[in-house]
Amino acid sequence: MDTQMRLYWEAYSETFTTDDLIRVMHNPLRDYENEFVNGAIVDIGCGQTSFLFDYISTNRKLIGIDNEQFQLDQLKNRLDALPITDENIELFNLTLLSDPLPSETYSVVFLANILHFFNLAQCQDIISQLKLNLVSGSFIYVWVHSDKYYSNDPNDPENNEYFKHYFTLADLDHLFIPSGFERLLFSETERLFSRKEMQTQEKWLEKILDHMNIFDKSERESIKDEELINNPEADIIAVYRVL
Repeated sequence: MDTQMRLYWEAYSETFTTDDLIRVMHNPLRDYENEFVNGAIVDIGCGQTSFLFDYISTNRKLIGIDNEQFQLDQLKNRLDALPITDENIELFNLTLLSDPLPSETYSVVFLANILHFFNLAQCQDIISQLKLNLVSGSFIYVWVHSDKYYSNDPNDPENNEYFKHYFTLADLDHLFIPSGFERLLFSETERLFSRKEMQTQEKWLEKILDHMNIFDKSERESIKDEELINNPEADIIAVYRVL
């Protein structure tokens, strides 16, 4: 994790409580919980996850996977603060496509805000890696940036430097359906950040400016005016199930 992203997640941790994460979360898999097969609930690229918190009071084994120890440490701090003493959760510092995944049967896999950091060929490899742990009836939740995302500019030669791919529904179906999945849900959304999210962005920018030793008030305000723009985020959420 580079310094800028570490500063972002510091600002995020300072702004959003665990209760905030749980309250604002939209988890469409709640509608299918009585259909879950036996196995672990896994969040890949979990960060300071809200999804695993949704199942913390169940008897399910929970697995959080991230390749940034800072994020896992922040998640551990959140878990330790919960009034639950017997949560069955394991956290792993692993990198997709480089490290083997924990050898378990996966009932549910959350892939939230992660696949757009890989190109389509790599996404196909990720699905192949996951299928080693899936069984008939396993669910996969996917949340990706769509091709309508504000930063997507196909004419920009650096368009895929950070986000490696902006998705369409056809892209996702092409990845999952030939691999033996059925699609249960598709939703495409466009939203602006809430006031609290924009406050987080401002706190993050202030931390960056401090790190860069930019303390002149007028210069800081000029940079804020230029950078703190609430661009609409366009995303796709989909749920697939192994046949």
